[in-house]
Amino acid sequence: MDMFVALSDPRRRAILEIVEDTMRKVVLYMTMTCDGFFSGPHGELDWMSQAPDQELNDDTVALFQGFDSGFIGYPTASEMIPYWLNVAKTLSASKGELAIAQAVNTLHPFIISHQEEKLEWEHTELLVVKSDHDLVEAVNKIKQQPGKDLGVPGGIRTAQTFVRLGLIDEYMLMVHPVAIGNGQRVFTGRVNLELVSTKTYTSGVMRVCYRPR
Repeated sequence: MDMFVALSDPRRRAILEIVEDTMRKVVLYMTMTCDGFFSGPHGELDWMSQAPDQELNDDTVALFQGFDSGFIGYPTASEMIPYWLNVAKTLSASKGELAIAQAVNTLHPFIISHQEEKLEWEHTELLVVKSDHDLVEAVNKIKQQPGKDLGVPGGIRTAQTFVRLGLIDEYMLMVHPVAIGNGQRVFTGRVNLELVSTKTYTSGVMRVCYRPR
């Protein structure tokens, strides 16, 4: 007999809540405009605030240090992983850039693709998913393994898919003080959210944390 079945409803709910609280969370970390776009129509990111903001940089590093793995689409991984590996070796990189590079480069990326790919980077793992069911099954299996929380830093199609399938446990949105009027959105349908926290920075960026309602 399932031990949960033998328990009274209140005790069963309490145990299930403990199990859920100890399971790894999938956290979507995205930078967006104040009118809800992740990028311009053709992937433009030139709207991002370039104002120096040490507190924002420190919090970004701390956020990535709270993960030990992350999910990322293969096209984005092909650009993001080499970029941060290169930053770590660049003598002219700022202290802030080096700190972010170190935090990002210590992650174990699960790289998502619909087909077999040759991965050229160390400590990476390919997830070949042919369907939504395959992806949900793979993510839930990884969530049950021991470790820190799991990040989803992109790309846009991966983020949209995770949102659509209800795989996100927490949304960490960095909202920049700019509107671009048109572009690519993370949210392509209705998602009911519960506000967890907000924080503003001197650069005008606001960090907004939500959980699914």
